[in-house]
Order: sequence, then structure tokens, then C-alpha cells
Amino acid sequence: MRRIIHLTLIILFSTISMSAFASADVEIKKIASGVWVHTSYYTYPNGVKFPSSGLIVQDGEGVVLVDTAWGELATLELMEQIRTKIKLPIKTSIVTHAHGDRIAGTDALKSKGIPVYSHPLTQKFATEYGLPVPDQSLEAIISPGSMVSLGKIDVIYPGPGHAMDNLMIWLPQEKILFGGCAVRAKGATSLGNTAHSDISSWLQGMKHISQEYNSAQIVVPGHGELGDFSLISNTLMLLSESAQ
Repeated sequence: MRRIIHLTLIILFSTISMSAFASADVEIKKIASGVWVHTSYYTYPNGVKFPSSGLIVQDGEGVVLVDTAWGELATLELMEQIRTKIKLPIKTSIVTHAHGDRIAGTDALKSKGIPVYSHPLTQKFATEYGLPVPDQSLEAIISPGSMVSLGKIDVIYPGPGHAMDNLMIWLPQEKILFGGCAVRAKGATSLGNTAHSDISSWLQGMKHISQEYNSAQIVVPGHGELGDFSLISNTLMLLSESAQ
């Protein structure tokens, strides 16, 4: 009986360990001078891995992290990769809305004294959803269509869209737009998760983005492959179809 219990515990802890290792699967890819995309994964019960991406942007002698990895453990791994591969400290971070794929590693950042900025609504929703809560609120971007500069990056609030609090990031020097989950990936045929979406407002916000940031040379979605301005056009088409 003891042998059976012992073997059961070995299998249990081995499963936990393998799961933790898988959740810490993080990649960093350079897309421009001083700009990287970080990608982490959520593994579904059927073994399918779903990617989630954010940005790392060099600003002076440090970097700004846009969105955490998908999970606290994965965020710790991301922080270690930034330390060993990019070799610059994370001086500040931004989470683009209150969903786990954007915000789950917030406490890992805060534990290292890294400020975590968000839209004011993100703090409210994170509390309601039982997620880690950012400690800094960008009060200047409460209104739809507003923008605030944080170091070398522009933080945009296009209004409610994929989520009520979704933000976008514009790098004016590099002409890179991080659309987050409000922009669908290359080849996407649906709007994805719309549980917290406002389709009408999302459509209006994307029209504004398409006009104001049509010089974007690289567009990075929250999930899937990056692309060019055609990602904005495709997202607009999907929204228009859904709004009918």
C-alpha cells in the first residue's frame, strides 16, 4: 500500500513539474532596433498551445515591458530572459487590459519594484476578476481616443473594444503599432473571445486607429503572427461583418 502511495505521489509531483515547465515556455524575438516581441503560451487540456504576445521596448538604459507573459511563472522566465539576453533592466511596464494573458504576471513585476501601469478601468476589472492588480493608473487616458506618452512610447486608449479597457501602444520612431487583442492576427477569420467586447465601439475605435496610425509599418497583434497595416484592415472587415 505504501509503495502504491509513494508511486502515486511521484507521478503527481512529476505532472505538476512538467506542467510548470510547459507554462514557462517563453520566446523573445527582435523585430526592430531596440524592440522585441515576447511570446508565451497557454496549453489547453488537449495539448494545443495558444500563443500570446507582448512587447519589450528599449528606452535609454532600460526597457519598457508591454504586457506580462501568460502566467506568473512564465513572467519570471521572461524577466530572466530579458536579464540574460537583452541585458537591460525592466524600468517600467504596462498591461493593456484585465485579462490573464496580459496581466497574470503583474505580481512578479511588482515584487521586483517594477511599476505596472494600466488604464484606470483595468484596476477595477482586475479586482472583480480576481486577477493581480496594477499599482499605477494612467488617469490621462480615461476618455476614448486619448493618448499619453510614457518615455519613448505612446499609450493609446481607442475606447472599449475587445475589452472595455484595452490599450494600444505606438512607437513613433519605429512606426510599430502594438494592437494587442483589439487587432486580429494575419489570416484571422473571427474576432476571437468577445465575452467582454463592445463591437460597435470597437469598430469606431479601429476606424480612428486606421486613420491616425496609417503609417504603421509593423503591426503586432495580441495573438498570432505580426504583420503590416493589412492586420488593421482585416480587423475592420471582421468588425463590420459582426456589426451587421
